[in-house]
Amino acid sequence: MIKSAIFEPNLLHMNPKSILLLAILFLFGITVSAQYTEKINTNRPGTSQGAFSVGNNVLQFEGGFGFGKQKHKLLNTKTNVFNLDYSARYGLLIEQLEIRLNGRFRADGVKQTIGANEEKIKRSNFEVNTIGAKYLIYDPYKKPKKDSTNYEELKSWKARHKFKWKSLIPAVSAYLGANFVSKDNPFTAPNDDPISPKIVIMTQNNWSTNLNGDWVLVTNLIVDKVTTEDPIIGWIVTSTHTINDKWAAFGEYQGQKSDFYSDNILRLGGAYLYHKNLQLDANVAFNFKDTPSIFTVSFGASYRLDWHTKDEIIEQPGLEGGVKEDEKSKEKLDDENENDKREFDELEEGIENDSLKLEKTPFINDFEDDGLRENIEKDLDERRTAERLERERIENEKIAKKEGKKFKKEEARRLKREAKEARKAEKEAIQAEKEKQKLVDDIDAELDKMEKEQGVNQELQDIDKELKELEKMEKELEIDEEKKNTKQEEKIEKKQEDDIDAEYENYQKEQEKAQKLEEKRLQKEEKKRQKEEKKRQKEEEKRKKQEEKDNNTDTGLGT
Repeated sequence: MIKSAIFEPNLLHMNPKSILLLAILFLFGITVSAQYTEKINTNRPGTSQGAFSVGNNVLQFEGGFGFGKQKHKLLNTKTNVFNLDYSARYGLLIEQLEIRLNGRFRADGVKQTIGANEEKIKRSNFEVNTIGAKYLIYDPYKKPKKDSTNYEELKSWKARHKFKWKSLIPAVSAYLGANFVSKDNPFTAPNDDPISPKIVIMTQNNWSTNLNGDWVLVTNLIVDKVTTEDPIIGWIVTSTHTINDKWAAFGEYQGQKSDFYSDNILRLGGAYLYHKNLQLDANVAFNFKDTPSIFTVSFGASYRLDWHTKDEIIEQPGLEGGVKEDEKSKEKLDDENENDKREFDELEEGIENDSLKLEKTPFINDFEDDGLRENIEKDLDERRTAERLERERIENEKIAKKEGKKFKKEEARRLKREAKEARKAEKEAIQAEKEKQKLVDDIDAELDKMEKEQGVNQELQDIDKELKELEKMEKELEIDEEKKNTKQEEKIEKKQEDDIDAEYENYQKEQEKAQKLEEKRLQKEEKKRQKEEKKRQKEEEKRKKQEEKDNNTDTGLGT
């Protein structure tokens, strides 16, 4: 009913827990498929390919959608993911050949936190589009030997239920396809080629038992995009168990290794056969890391258009058959099987009527004494009591094991919670240290500004002192000039009759004195201008400082 899943892990880079989980899935694994089958043979809900095709002249559609979340610890992003998977398969010309188109459309909503700001990004594109062909290389369930049915084995319960090493030989198929990638695709490598090859080797084991139902194990070894700068090596294992005619469960472990992206993903889910040509399915997927962490829930369906006309009989392991030729041979085979079944039932009935192991009292005739009957009944009672005690012991062991697992789980949760609280306290301590360092830096900056302002004040005081000295000198010069002018006037009055040369010399001296006074006045004005410029610079720095304080206050409130 369902198929196997695709596993792409690199065992050399897997942690011990992942290897252990892979081994468990391998031992208890499942999957499904064959050539043409009466019921639909689908690759969903996993991501792997089964070894067998859908059958000649069968067209099958498989698809589904999923919702999930991804969190990247290093990039500090949260992503809401929507996936739409689709696939079309067709059995071409022969039973062993199948062509296949599959792809996935993805749309993300990414939230990235940078400091106190949150940035939202939306992106969408086809994550993968591949077209290729699959061919069945080897089928261990085909072409059995003539008259190879062992009727003595059919009559023996032990012979029929013992393990057969032949069942470990899997069916083998090969797939060759081509990937198509659009330019500027956010979900592929930056320099990814638009067209690249994909090679898959598939194996499949079918195990059918009377006690545990049908089991199938499928493995896929994948070599993808080998001609590009970022080749991918992957391994997928899918295991499926048919619970009854309608329901099946599956488990899948997928891993891949490349320079662009590496991951290990576990999928669990089940499928429901609504009709022989229609299957519904659901699964959950998650991984084991936080760069990013993945959790996705998916729902899907598979539907086939069956135009198959020639049936190929593929029987259970250990039972031989072949391609049915006509109705007469089929009726003959049915008659032989019915006779074998009748003989086997008679043998079983005889064994039941003569077996103490089946807890049935054998026939006792009237000539035997009651002691023999009592001994046999006593022996049966003792055996029943021993079996009951054994069942109780096994049940108690299961309960104790369950309690032990519960205790270990609670202890693991407690340790995880304590580790989380310790990490939180460490983060708070680091944040407090950062705030303390920031406060110290602010104080140092403020002291630097104060020292700078103090230096400006000292310059202003020196300029004031120089201005006062200039004013004092100017006053002294003016007094001297007045005295000299007075004396000169007196001299002029007394010496009106001096020659012109003496008067000219006096005139030049007066001009030099006037020029000297003018230079003093210009120096005084320059000092005043410098003082005003210093005052203006001081006021400008105070204004800038006030604006910075206001901005810091606003930023603190906003944060």
